[in-house]
Amino acid sequence: MTTMSVARIADALQRDFSSTANQLRQESRLVKAESQRCLDAAAALDRLAATVREVDPTLLVAYHELVAEAADRSRHAELLREAAFGGKITTASEYIFAYISDRTGGG
Repeated sequence: MTTMSVARIADALQRDFSSTANQLRQESRLVKAESQRCLDAAAALDRLAATVREVDPTLLVAYHELVAEAADRSRHAELLREAAFGGKITTASEYIFAYISDRTGGG
């Protein structure tokens, strides 16, 4: 079991969504041709951040236990960008399900 509180896990996930969204906004200034695409992806992550408080606490704990190692955090960063640009994930819960599935070899 984790020693981090569910509220802190939720805060960290929300910060990850927001931080990646801000990185994409910065990126949009550098890549003029892809600017709107980056801004749309940032907005998608903002929407995910807004749904973090709706995530089931047990799901947050399961996610946190899987994102402990450096390789897991690296994959988390990759999946954040995939979620942002893919448009298929619309809630933080969906993102966590996708992350857990990816990290545990689920389909």
